[in-house]
Amino acid sequence: TRLLEDRGAETILQPAIDISEPDDWSLVDDAINRLKQFDWLVFSSSNGVRFFVERLLTSGLDMRALGSVKLAAIGPGTSEELAKYHLRVDLQPSEFRAEALATELQPHAAGKQFLLIRASRGREVLAEELTLAGGQVTQVVTYNSKDVATPDPDLAMALSDKQIAWVTVTSSAIARSLVAMFGEQLQNTRLASISPITSETLRECGFEP
Repeated sequence: TRLLEDRGAETILQPAIDISEPDDWSLVDDAINRLKQFDWLVFSSSNGVRFFVERLLTSGLDMRALGSVKLAAIGPGTSEELAKYHLRVDLQPSEFRAEALATELQPHAAGKQFLLIRASRGREVLAEELTLAGGQVTQVVTYNSKDVATPDPDLAMALSDKQIAWVTVTSSAIARSLVAMFGEQLQNTRLASISPITSETLRECGFEP
């Protein structure tokens, strides 16, 4: 939003995903208590960083608890979120997708313990690839991700009237949620997709980015 408005655009925000704390923190807390057993801590979103680190701090620990573990992030946004807590990543792929992260982690995988920080839903490719490469993978859900069911009525009307020039689609989950909310009304605008995976999801739903 900031970058678009800096260039003169008018932006309207429509949440497509609702993010909230997990229903049960017990598996996360157990992983935090066992941090020294892991070789790699892997983050696939900035939300994951925020929820995990805040839970770590709430538990009475601080950043020293991460002193023995290496950090991997799926992309620059996730790395920037870690940097807010003065944490520097050891590995970030040049391409912002799980397959690229898996490829770069695979040479380090054999016999190593990985803790994957994830949402309540998402693809399993990272865990599967690391396991195939000989790694031992633990996954913990640090936040719930649910679709927003109903759009803002004024925004829906503007979209119906072809007043929205572009809709940004920043994940596969958001792509599916937008299609569920707006359906064929998305034909009245242009879709800007963040990545090949998101583009593929849009095409599966019948919309060309």
